[in-house]
Amino acid sequence: MWLDLPEVAVSDRVSRVRRIEAGDRVTVAELDGPGCIRHLFLVLNRPHRDALSSRRAILRIYFDGAGEPHVEAPAGDFFGVMHGEGYYEINCSYLSVKAWNGYNAYFPMPFAESARVEIEAGSEGTASYLQVDWHRYPGERLKETLRFCARWRRENPAHAYGRDFLILDADGPGRLLGFVYGVRLIDDRDRWSHGGADNVYIDGEGDHPSFIRGIGGEDCFGSGYGGNLHPVDSHLYTGMPFYSHDDQGLARPAPRLTGYRFYERDPITFRESAQLRFGCMANDICATGYWYQEGEVRRFAKSPAFDELMPEAEIADESWEALAPDCGSWEVSAPFESHGRSSMIKSLQDRDALQSAEWTVAKAHHGFIDFNHIARPRRRGSGAHFTGVFGLARSFLQVEAAVTASIRFTWDDELAMALNGEEPVNLGVHSAFRSREIEVALRAGRNELVIYLTNDTGSNHGGWAFAFRCRLHDGTVVHPDCRFSEY
Repeated sequence: MWLDLPEVAVSDRVSRVRRIEAGDRVTVAELDGPGCIRHLFLVLNRPHRDALSSRRAILRIYFDGAGEPHVEAPAGDFFGVMHGEGYYEINCSYLSVKAWNGYNAYFPMPFAESARVEIEAGSEGTASYLQVDWHRYPGERLKETLRFCARWRRENPAHAYGRDFLILDADGPGRLLGFVYGVRLIDDRDRWSHGGADNVYIDGEGDHPSFIRGIGGEDCFGSGYGGNLHPVDSHLYTGMPFYSHDDQGLARPAPRLTGYRFYERDPITFRESAQLRFGCMANDICATGYWYQEGEVRRFAKSPAFDELMPEAEIADESWEALAPDCGSWEVSAPFESHGRSSMIKSLQDRDALQSAEWTVAKAHHGFIDFNHIARPRRRGSGAHFTGVFGLARSFLQVEAAVTASIRFTWDDELAMALNGEEPVNLGVHSAFRSREIEVALRAGRNELVIYLTNDTGSNHGGWAFAFRCRLHDGTVVHPDCRFSEY
């Protein structure tokens, strides 16, 4: 096990049966540290009569006296049961679900001082049957600094052909553990899985940024050609334990499904930040993300009201844009047909062309800009994307006095830049997402930076993103800010 836990432990258990009245928020377990939760078992009332019981209670877990919960999700969704279903069978490395909504989780959850488990009931109230199996470490000092975290989000309908569905956004250092993803198809322009798959943006402002990109949605869950028909399965690290076709009065029934992916054998670690998104169409989508991190948990999306948890209820959650850390902004314009070096030089130096371009303001998420969030072809296909094109990004670096700075880009395909209208600098072609750092001279005041990035080959199924960092010699990071634009 990769967590640094004491070798000698005292096994303990909290067993509680508790009726929770409508609207009440009740602490159902309090543990004294140091310790580690090893197993959670939860049953909610009468699932065979009330399938929506899984969405009528919120589970929260706090570690070490934190004011922000480390875990917050509808009870069923935390254990992998999406769509308000009472239960379906799951048997994987971290989750086990049995009839009738016998929910089990085996995430190790260390804590130094205390742990508190809380359940909030909706307007119906609920009865909870809870067991917490945990280890006590009396006389020990917990060395492990990582804490388990989980969050749930939902959008109905999600945004098609664009920004992708946000599953989690975390600060490092930490480790991405996995997620459960639920889809109810509404948008029948294409298969649910052709909206794309997992996209993980790692350490965009760190020393070694990385971008992990999938292909089709079903591929992420370890299956092939599962975009429209799929037998249910549940395996150690990937699975699609729920797949049904609902009659919505259309010419053909629409799929409703759940998939999960755990990065146990292929761990994803991060030092500065990690953001996980999933390509999507305009469907009813929900997901629970699981990760470990040090430090205080940052809320990256609002906590929905109980009525927004119910299946088919519309919810447009834009809060994650406002809650994200401020890492600057760019104006982005794409796509343009590429004609080699002549395209690059003209695009970076032609002031009239820059002024007439259609610009979209894009927030830099932990230093990343992804052109696929701005420009995607509206055609059928697995994660459809443009090829043989380039995009432009434009912003400004503001400094008080003339100074030499270190600029680092990370990208694939070909990237070039022009600073303050000077001769373009071609930083080269990368077949994979790799970095290059150069020294530049910034003048006092604002400095215009224009980026040219192609989308041709690469090894990440049409990934069209770059990560950017500008750092002065004293360590100060200068964020790009497109608000200085004259256009």
